[in-house]
Amino acid sequence: MTLRKLAVTALLLSITGTLTTIGGAQAATDSVAERMKTLDPDNDATMDAAEANKAGEAKFDTLEGDNDGTLDTKEMISTEVSTETFTQADPDKDGTLTKVEYLTIVAVRFQAADPDKDGTVSVAELDTKAGQALLLLLK
Repeated sequence: MTLRKLAVTALLLSITGTLTTIGGAQAATDSVAERMKTLDPDNDATMDAAEANKAGEAKFDTLEGDNDGTLDTKEMISTEVSTETFTQADPDKDGTLTKVEYLTIVAVRFQAADPDKDGTVSVAELDTKAGQALLLLLK
């Protein structure tokens, strides 16, 4: 292979890698946009605290597999809530979260995902680390 062919091949591989990365980032944003559609019943392209709570209640019901009205740490695994956060949300220290206690975590994560403090979370805000953490708690 000539030096010129090698350079062209390297350039093409570089461009392909860049496009793949851009495509992956676009796919993540598209996925967040799709999630927003399910979380935004009034179709205003944002999620407010009431919509987050409603989605959080639905997620709680989905996670609550043993029908005891609470979530233990095993039921919470998919939410990636840390032990420290779980403990802080469990004021009675019974090792489980009621729906109200679960929704306190939703509220804290909602506030973290709303850095401009306008009371809503946009697709762009959901596509941040804080937004992704919030999404883990929602339907």
